[in-house]
Amino acid sequence: MAPVDMLRGLSTRARNTLSLLRRHKWKTLIGVLVALPVAAIAMFALSPTQPEYVTALAERGDMVQTVEAVGTVISDRDLQLQFPSSGIVAQVYVKEGDVVRPGQRLAALRAGNLAADISSAAARLQSAEADLRAKQQGARPEDIAITEAEVASKRSSLEAARTTLTTAEDSLKQSQQKLVALKEEAVTSLIGTVSNVGSTVSKELTTASNAMSEVRSVFSKNDVVDAIIKHNSTEHDQINRELQSVEAEIREMYSTVAPADFQQALLLLEKARTAATRASLVIDQAFSLISRLPTTSYFDETARDTYKSSLSAARNSAQTALSNLDSATKSLRDASANFSTRIVSEEAAVASAKGTMDRALSDIATYEASLRISEAQLQLKKAPTRETDLAVATAAVRQYRAALQRAQADYGNTVLTSPIGGKITKVDVKPGEITPVGAAMTLLGDSPYRIEMYVSEIDVPKVQLTQSGSIELDAFRGTNFKLNVTEVDSASTDRDGVSKYRVRLDFIYPHSELKIGMTGDARIVTGTKNDVVMVPVRAVLQDEAGESYVRIMEEGEAVDRPVVAGLEGEGGTIEVDGVEEGETVIVLEKK
Repeated sequence: MAPVDMLRGLSTRARNTLSLLRRHKWKTLIGVLVALPVAAIAMFALSPTQPEYVTALAERGDMVQTVEAVGTVISDRDLQLQFPSSGIVAQVYVKEGDVVRPGQRLAALRAGNLAADISSAAARLQSAEADLRAKQQGARPEDIAITEAEVASKRSSLEAARTTLTTAEDSLKQSQQKLVALKEEAVTSLIGTVSNVGSTVSKELTTASNAMSEVRSVFSKNDVVDAIIKHNSTEHDQINRELQSVEAEIREMYSTVAPADFQQALLLLEKARTAATRASLVIDQAFSLISRLPTTSYFDETARDTYKSSLSAARNSAQTALSNLDSATKSLRDASANFSTRIVSEEAAVASAKGTMDRALSDIATYEASLRISEAQLQLKKAPTRETDLAVATAAVRQYRAALQRAQADYGNTVLTSPIGGKITKVDVKPGEITPVGAAMTLLGDSPYRIEMYVSEIDVPKVQLTQSGSIELDAFRGTNFKLNVTEVDSASTDRDGVSKYRVRLDFIYPHSELKIGMTGDARIVTGTKNDVVMVPVRAVLQDEAGESYVRIMEEGEAVDRPVVAGLEGEGGTIEVDGVEEGETVIVLEKK
């Protein structure tokens, strides 16, 4: 298309557009009015936001830190007096209307046991004080002399016991030597007699054993067995058991070693005699059983007589063996009687010497231990008192003095006294009654007015005794009554669901125009500083580590700067170290 034709085409479209706008001019105007705000809002939303800051200048001046709260006028004049402890009233010393002085006794409880406790505690204290004085002064010369005498006596006793031991040892040695010599002499003198004992015992035991064999022979006969079975006698079994026992005892003695001396020979003869006696007895039992068995078709009187004759002969043999053993024992005893007496006597001497030695050893151990104790006691008395002992004695005195004070305090708790001077307005106790739950008496005192205020747990650490303050009572606007802090409670008090701490302040000057219950704005000055830099409290922030900082405007930019915060002053300001006077600090950032 030629350029001229193109221009003509554009011109035609423009004329058509203008013609369209003229025909719809109101619609066009409304569209433009709507489009412009939308475009403006879109541009504002898409453009970056710029923060706005509320700032303040750091100022230099004097800083006064205060704690403020509502104060109330109170008085100690109307007191509700209670006993410190419960009990039964013994005496009431005042009545309603009486004027009392500070410390005057008003009433008392029964306190017999407590009075005894005071006496006991006082006695223990006196004993402890006496012990302390004794330790401080050391041992007396008389006590040292007595202990030295005890040491000397115990040393003498110890030496005597040692001498006794030496003598007993010598006696024991001599007696043992004599005893050995006697036994050797007895062996030499009686060697022939002793050597014959073994053969005698063997011979006689053989005789007794053969005699018992005859019993077994008789009991094994068929006619005897038949009679025993028919008689149903248990005695036969008992006799057989006894036979076996005696035979076993005799076999054991056959294996016995030949005696070495007369004493062993006598023992062997006694054992052999016992065995022979048992053999004779068992043969007697067998003879008695055969004599009492009823006759049978096999076991007739002739057989009985025959067996009785055999058993009688066996019994005679056993008794002969027993008699021979008795004769051998008597002969040996007669031959060794002199030696036995002398040996027994010497053995008694050995035992006596050993007993004397044992007693001497025991005495030596006792005297040595006792002497060590006495010597240690003597050294202790001669030595100066140790610091630790003095400390222990001093501590005991303090302990018993504290116990006395505690007993006195317990006794004092049974007495109701007047804390201040004033007039008794009510008495609610009588002698013989138990102490009431509430007040026992009411006292209207003469003490001045005070201010009571409750401080939050954040502010109470700032409050100290003797700090100054003031109060502007609602009834006396424009007048600031001077105060100073006299009491701060250590425990919190619930005030409308919030834990607070009660602070009491006294007036510097008396004010008789005040009334109990008046309230006003109380103020305590908890700190002052002169010529310090201060900023608004809201400007001081804390980071995650708990460090304080402020935001400073430098060349239009906010910059964090660490600071050290100090006193908080009136009007919401705080002392800071790290900011210069005149610098701009950010108090609030608006986004």
